[in-house]
Formats: sequence, C-alpha cells, structure tokens
Amino acid sequence: MKFEQLSYLQEAVKYKSISLASERNYIAQSSFSSAITKLEQELGVALLHRSSTGVSPTEMGEIVLANAKKIFAARDEILEAAGSRTGGGTVSVSCVACLCDWIIPSVLHRLRTGHIAVSLSVNTAESRVIANNVLSGIVDFGILIYYDELRDNPDLQYVPLFHDSFGLYIGPESPLWNKTSIKMEEIFRQPYIAYKEEFLKDNHGLTSVVNVGKELNIVFRTDELDSMKRMIAQYDYVAFFPFFMTKNDYYLRHDLIRNIPIADYATDFEVGYLISKRFKPSPFGRKILNILRQILEVKAELKILQEFENNDVSADVEEAESFSGIDFAGEMVSV
Repeated sequence: MKFEQLSYLQEAVKYKSISLASERNYIAQSSFSSAITKLEQELGVALLHRSSTGVSPTEMGEIVLANAKKIFAARDEILEAAGSRTGGGTVSVSCVACLCDWIIPSVLHRLRTGHIAVSLSVNTAESRVIANNVLSGIVDFGILIYYDELRDNPDLQYVPLFHDSFGLYIGPESPLWNKTSIKMEEIFRQPYIAYKEEFLKDNHGLTSVVNVGKELNIVFRTDELDSMKRMIAQYDYVAFFPFFMTKNDYYLRHDLIRNIPIADYATDFEVGYLISKRFKPSPFGRKILNILRQILEVKAELKILQEFENNDVSADVEEAESFSGIDFAGEMVSV
C-alpha cells in the first residue's frame, strides 16, 4: 500500500470520476486507474462502485478513506516532529528556470547567513509540470507562470507574487542589435533557440503568453539556459526571456546581450507560488516562502527606486512604479 494509491482513491471519490480526477491531477488515466485497482487487489476487496455515470465508494471504501485521512495527518506530524528534533529539514521546490537562476541563489545565501538549517532541493520545469509536481506531493511548493486552470482546482492554493513580461534576447552579431524595440513579424525571420518543449506543446509558460498562431524559425532546442545565452551572445540567434527575472543576468550587465521589448504584442504574465491543500508545506517550506517574499520585495523596490532616480523626474511612488514595469500582484499569505 502506498500513499499515492490512497491519494488517488480520495481524488476519484471527490470528483466522482476516475477520468476527471486523473485530468485534474495531470496524471494519465491508465496510471491513475491502475493504482486504485492494485490497491483493491492488495486488500482483496472492491473500494469503488463503478458505473457509466462515475464512481462512488463501497462500504469498505468509506472505511479506507476515513483511515487514509488519519494516515496523511500522522505522516505530516511525523515529518514536522523529525524536522524540529534535528533542527533542520529538506524543502523541495519546482520553479520556472529563469526564476531559479535569479532568486534561488539569494534564498540560499539568506539561509546560510541566517544559520538556518534547511536543505533546499530545486528542479526546473514548465508551469503545467510544476502544478503536477505540487498536486502529487513531489515538492513542497512550486513557483510558476499563472494560468486559469490553477483557480479551478480545489486542491491547489495559488498566491500571486509579481508581474513580468517577455522581451527578445539578441547579441551583437544579430541584425537587430541596434534596435530599441521589435515587431513580431521581424522575430519570425530570426533563427530562434527554444527552451525544452516550448512551442511544441502548451505547458502554460512562454508558449501560452506568446501565442500568435504562427511558427517561429526554431533552429535549435535545449534545456540549458546558459547554452542559449552563450549562443545568442556569439552568433545571431534570438530567444524570448523575461525582463524582471533576468535584470541581473551576467550577459546583460556586461553588454553581451540585450533584451528588447516587443512593440506590437503584449507579453505580460504573472508569477506566483502554488501549494497543495492535501500535501501542505512543512514548517521549513513556510520559512522558505517567507524568505522568498522578503527578497522579492527588496528587489522590486530597488528596481523602482533605481529607475525613478535615472529618469530624474518629480513624481510620486505610483508614477515610479509605472516606470519600472514591475507590479506586485498581491500580498502573500501565511500558509
């Protein structure tokens, strides 16, 4: 018997449908159904009534579900007690790649200088995959680009962090180097480097934001951001990158790459964190979230003040925020 099997059983009963439950949890229906069937075989009893209209728990299914709730609660208590006894713990996070390069080093530095005994494990993915990792309890929380389906899932809690927008990375060898902005039609003619599966399938990241119904001239695909940047800096390749999350990029600061805005297409998006209501973050996970919020607030304020001073104009804070292009979408909440 595995936690995963009990969790799938809970989901099937909640949605009264195996197909709907698997869809909402971003899991293949065959894998979802097989896990429940194997649990039934292991126990030697049927846990679900199955019909053409959906599923419902049997009498034994009700008993298993009641005890599963106690098991999950006990597991959380054990993890919390173990962490408090050792004085530390491990926090697993899934996040979008650009944010990982930008903010995670700052979080690690804060943990070390604050002598906080927490080990951080981070993997990068696109937003749909991140949501799946959170739903299945693989990670404590995720940081991703917002998409509407997140609000529709009752097992997820999404909290906005900030707004950003995509620009186009270009290098000195690109014919676009001296431009201050660019139109989408010009981008289609440039040799484009794609990150992972972007523009192959809609994983609710860049592909959703830049959805123009026309194919880019993709000549290379990689899962290494630094390789993309080196190729752009040395040759005439281009790629979409966000403004706020890359503002401290080494390549930008040393004028090896420029990020130019897109003049005729809105590329704004929102970034937030995502937690599961079933697999709630540990105390260490909540600590990491608080540190993340503090760092983001400081970075955003510095950005606003710096651009305000550079413009050398007399304006109030509201106007300064409009210069920055950075807007915090909402207050983070304690979880």
